[in-house]
Amino acid sequence: MGTYAANLSAVFRGRKGISPVYADAGQFFQATYLTGKMSELLTDVMDVLAGGTGSHVLQLRTPFGGGKTHSLVALLHLVRNRASSVAACPELKDIADPGEVQVAVLSGEELDALTPATATGIETHTLWGELAAQLGRYELVEEHDRTGAAPGGEVLRQIIGDSPTLILLDEVLIYVEKAMVVARGESNAGRQAMLFLQALTEVVSAQPNVVMVYSLQASVGEAVGAEGLLSDLDKLVARVDSKREPVAGDEVLRVVQRRLFAELGDDATHQEVARSYSGLLRKQLLAAAETGDARREADAAADSLQERIVAAYPFHPELLDLMYHRWGSLISYQRTRGALQFLAAVVHALWKSGAKSPLIGPGDIDFTDEATRGAFFSQVGERERYVSVLSSDVTSDGAGCATVDRTLGADSPMLAQLRVGTRVASAIMLYSFGAREGEDRGVLETDLVKSVLVPGLTRNVVVSALHDLREEELYLHYTGRRYRFEPTPNLTKLVRDEATKLSSNEVLTEVRGELENQLRGTKGVALWPETPSGIADERPVFTVAYLHPDWSENRDPQTKFIEQAGKSAPRRYRNGLALVLPDKGQFDLARHAVRLRLAADSLLTKARQYNFSAEQIEELREKSGNARRDGSAAIGAAYSNVAIPIRSRMGDAPYVLETSDLRTMLAAGRALHERVVEALSQRVFSSITAAKLVALAGLGPDRKAVTCADLVDWFYSYYDFTKLWDKQAVSSAIAKAVSESELGYVVGVVREGEGIVPRDARQVRFGERLTVDEVDLSNDAAILWQDYARDLLVTVVEPAPEVPEPNPTGTSGAAPQPAPPTPSATPQGGKPGLSSSGPSDVVRMASIKAVVERSGLFNLGRSLSWLRDQQGSVRIELNIHAEGEFDRASFLNGFLEPIEEAAEDLDISTQ
Repeated sequence: MGTYAANLSAVFRGRKGISPVYADAGQFFQATYLTGKMSELLTDVMDVLAGGTGSHVLQLRTPFGGGKTHSLVALLHLVRNRASSVAACPELKDIADPGEVQVAVLSGEELDALTPATATGIETHTLWGELAAQLGRYELVEEHDRTGAAPGGEVLRQIIGDSPTLILLDEVLIYVEKAMVVARGESNAGRQAMLFLQALTEVVSAQPNVVMVYSLQASVGEAVGAEGLLSDLDKLVARVDSKREPVAGDEVLRVVQRRLFAELGDDATHQEVARSYSGLLRKQLLAAAETGDARREADAAADSLQERIVAAYPFHPELLDLMYHRWGSLISYQRTRGALQFLAAVVHALWKSGAKSPLIGPGDIDFTDEATRGAFFSQVGERERYVSVLSSDVTSDGAGCATVDRTLGADSPMLAQLRVGTRVASAIMLYSFGAREGEDRGVLETDLVKSVLVPGLTRNVVVSALHDLREEELYLHYTGRRYRFEPTPNLTKLVRDEATKLSSNEVLTEVRGELENQLRGTKGVALWPETPSGIADERPVFTVAYLHPDWSENRDPQTKFIEQAGKSAPRRYRNGLALVLPDKGQFDLARHAVRLRLAADSLLTKARQYNFSAEQIEELREKSGNARRDGSAAIGAAYSNVAIPIRSRMGDAPYVLETSDLRTMLAAGRALHERVVEALSQRVFSSITAAKLVALAGLGPDRKAVTCADLVDWFYSYYDFTKLWDKQAVSSAIAKAVSESELGYVVGVVREGEGIVPRDARQVRFGERLTVDEVDLSNDAAILWQDYARDLLVTVVEPAPEVPEPNPTGTSGAAPQPAPPTPSATPQGGKPGLSSSGPSDVVRMASIKAVVERSGLFNLGRSLSWLRDQQGSVRIELNIHAEGEFDRASFLNGFLEPIEEAAEDLDISTQ
């Protein structure tokens, strides 16, 4: 009700300049329409304060303009000045009287985590500090307030005490959202505020004579990109709160007292105002004029405007023109009487609000005033069809024009004061009724700019506001180059309505799908593991785990993922894991964009049902494409930090988490995972030098051999070892070290006692070329200390010299020597037999086709393991069909990713 929204904090503190209609309890209740729900709210709160039963924690969650702050002010006045309130509103007399009540007010718009509050005489920095200061018990949380750490429940109970207490919180989301960007040690001020609110609701719900009432936006649309945070705040108190809507339907609006100005001032003032507006129009027109004729027309138009303003003061001539020429074509318009009634209401509302505009023009109409709206609809008609349009697109706090106001006014106090979005939307509403003879309804851009220009406002800003309004408003149409409001929703409205039908899970599933597309083809990725078991362990590949968008350090500490592989199993490969931490703000943007894309795509499938025109179909496609690009960009920036465990250089902790900020890295043209890899590039490597591998293996007299499987395990298990992207780096280092005689290598080993020895010393490779493909990293292969490898090769017996052929003439006199043994015959039905010294019987090629069920997988693994250890080329074509209920994360990490690492050509189909 009123031109400006109520300010709970200002009323609480009795700040100067607050309108008496809010500051004074009597005037407030005289101007308040006490709805049934508001009366119920006041009754329930006073009952609990008086010692009765009922909900101790109440949530006011209404759509924009639904009376949240107004209801909080009503509670404040009733407990602080009951006599004046009851005198002004007799309906309050039957409500319980709790007597003296201590009151605390925390306003999310007034407080922020960076600016200390001093209104109590004590400098406070947090919500809990301000609460304690207002209740006179600041010393209990002085240290908590200084450090920014939320206090526990017992401290809050001491702060509240045993007296009847009313705690009012307004615009909670605004405060927490602002605080999320303020660091507090390893946490942030927003996270600590959430912990405080949770503890406070628990304490209040169990404390007699104490009530907490807080306001929260009703919809995702009103949260403007903070969908996830809004959901968190709602769920935070869902166990104990009772949600209320104090105002519904026709009760949103209320008549306020109106006052009329008594005089217009002197002629000199009129002339000064006329020259100011004329000069502004002249400047804008001349800036666009390209010819001499255009410049002369600009001067003529400016001179004419100056004369007309002097004659029409305090009204802008464009306002009078549209009423006479446009509204005059309407049957409902009452000519002179109608003009007088409407203008009287407009003047009264503007004078009452203290408007400072030099003229009253189309953009100055205050449609938030009920009398103005009434007079307006009395003259233009169609009240039933347009009252919801006016409320949705012009007068409500959540209207698109209010969003434009905030956007344009964010960096300019002047534009914030002018409320350019509301100004332009109000003018378009006036132009939406009636038309000049031979013209269509609506207003051209040139005429609209001329009607809303005021000192401090330029044409470019007005045009920018128009562009933004086309995106934000629900009922604004642009047809035939004319702007006008219609009672039928435009595509923006339909898209938003369609978007509200989508569940958060549907949207999140699409976000995940887009992220999977961005990560497609990337090895060693675990996406959104809900528990540590969602990240595979004992896989020799460095794993990058992208945590869930709703991940919370308080709920699932990073150390939990690093140290655990399951409910009770510790993680072995701790040196092969990094965690990528989500940016909730970016994921909110991604959710918003995906929601809009899905909504636009859904409407495209219903084009025939809605009878969309070709232009509307094209516009929907454009919206879908823009949303797709916005969503992709947001998802690409949806992770802010990457954390990796490194060896601790001090203290008893085996490791510390080192964090790198992804937001400081150039993102142009680079995918998310590329930036993650770059951030890890100083800690994780794709190769290791032979010398480094030899040093880490610890080979020497006491450890002459290490199996390759153990060596790989060490790299991925111990923080002293180099972090490697995959085990291929180990193979490469071994091959190089063998070639350079820095260590030996052998396939085929056995354990003797605590040592490892080759089964056949002749298989030792040392000081010779060894390719990477020949390196086996299994338990049956080992690297050898260089001295040990050299000794083994020395012990290998040289082959015996060849026996000379017998002398056919027998002249040498020596005894005849036996001939070399020959291969024995192959028995019938048996396997080929070989003599001990003859050539081996070999299988040179095998092609096998088989069907293996689940029971045969173990034996299949044994066969493939044998084949892997043999020399020669192998090519396996797989056709795997599996059905069941497989966990997605486990399926990707445990089954699919190893195949992706092994295969060159992969075709996968899943449902």
